[in-house]
Amino acid sequence: MKRTAAALIISLLLAAVSPARALELETGMIRPFADNVLTVTSEDGGVLTIKAVNGTVPLDNPVTDMRVEGGTIEIPWTALTFGGEPLSPGSVTLQATLKGYDRTVEAAEIRQKVGTPMPAVLCCLPAARDFYPDGKHVLKIEIAVSGRGTYEMDIARKDKPEESIWHYRTTYSGRGEPMVVRWDGKGRNHRFCDPGEYIISARSAHRPQFVQTGEITILDEPLPELSLAVTGPLIPGNLSDDAAVWAALIAPVAVGDGGEGKGLILMSEKSARSERAGSVNCRTVGLEILELYADGWAKVAGWRQPDGVYTEGYVKQDKLKMIRPNTRYGAVVDKKNQTMTVYEDGKRIGTVLVSTGWISEADRSADTRSGVYLMGTRMDDFADYGHNYCYPVRIDGYNLIHQMGYIPDNGSRNFTDEMEALGTKASHGCIRVDARAGEENNGINAWWIWTHMGHDTKIIISE
Repeated sequence: MKRTAAALIISLLLAAVSPARALELETGMIRPFADNVLTVTSEDGGVLTIKAVNGTVPLDNPVTDMRVEGGTIEIPWTALTFGGEPLSPGSVTLQATLKGYDRTVEAAEIRQKVGTPMPAVLCCLPAARDFYPDGKHVLKIEIAVSGRGTYEMDIARKDKPEESIWHYRTTYSGRGEPMVVRWDGKGRNHRFCDPGEYIISARSAHRPQFVQTGEITILDEPLPELSLAVTGPLIPGNLSDDAAVWAALIAPVAVGDGGEGKGLILMSEKSARSERAGSVNCRTVGLEILELYADGWAKVAGWRQPDGVYTEGYVKQDKLKMIRPNTRYGAVVDKKNQTMTVYEDGKRIGTVLVSTGWISEADRSADTRSGVYLMGTRMDDFADYGHNYCYPVRIDGYNLIHQMGYIPDNGSRNFTDEMEALGTKASHGCIRVDARAGEENNGINAWWIWTHMGHDTKIIISE
């Protein structure tokens, strides 16, 4: 018995001090959405993990705890991370670890260039969940893509997804802004489609395996026409009451009847010659209607630009219109706690850290204005204040929702500066959103918001 125990101890010691056998990891240039291949060679089998490292934000592993045999194996990798987000051009470090069945550990590391993504669809977002085709209105569908190429979109009944009733094909040569496809509700036979549930699918003509979908319900009768009415407060008094918050998020809202970003002037009296009380942007900024007058004027309230002061003023009724929000999602930005909480169909599904505007003596207009907003145009990436910003969505003429900024660092993205500021007021007025995704918040981050929350989704920013 003693000799058996001694032999076991000796064998464990030999295993501990034996040199790790060589593990090799090879690959060519990486391109998101491409058929990249990671080639792994080892003498013996074991449990393989390959980590991808690029800057300060964790990425999804190409392989985690994969059992492999000895020899050479090829592992396909699309170079996508959490939620299908493509790796950014630059470089990536791949770190392979093989835990042998005999308790040895082998490791290999390579750094490889990351090129531009192959053409692929990133999201397919109809601007509404319900649509009544009447020949007067069209359904807007945002299709964000990874780059230049030929793209296709099909619409089919949900119960017959393989039978396309409408097909669209186009060549996209623009930059990062999504394409907007307008559908009048007619099928291939040029007749309005029957009521029911439909699936919208979009894909690259050359990478059809990467499909993004959206859903739409065609109504059998039109929704009631919206008319101006006294609205009451736009922001619930208790933001912890999910039912009240959701009711506010899906309620119709009055906005300026003009193009996105165009200014709406509020007057101090019911006269075009009176002094200006302030201004707000049209189309995306919600206004509370306090009173409607028989002479065609309306008394409204909102948070004016550029200083964000709550303001009451007067505007002609024909300069206003009511809009139904996109009712699948909604969100609340809590400026006290510096968080954004996302709702889907009335339920909280996740909370993510943000940074809103910091007011200083040098810049009194840097506050993120409170109020109610409708998500507008998705924009291309941009650089400002020494940082690069991705996934911007306009909610106001001045302010955007976008990912926290990074500094390019030898082919990687260094988010350290603005990551450390998350949870505090630190921006110049925009809402910076965390780039990290985790299971605790259902993977919600800036990328998720950009690819899930469609045009006209309502955002409440607390007072």
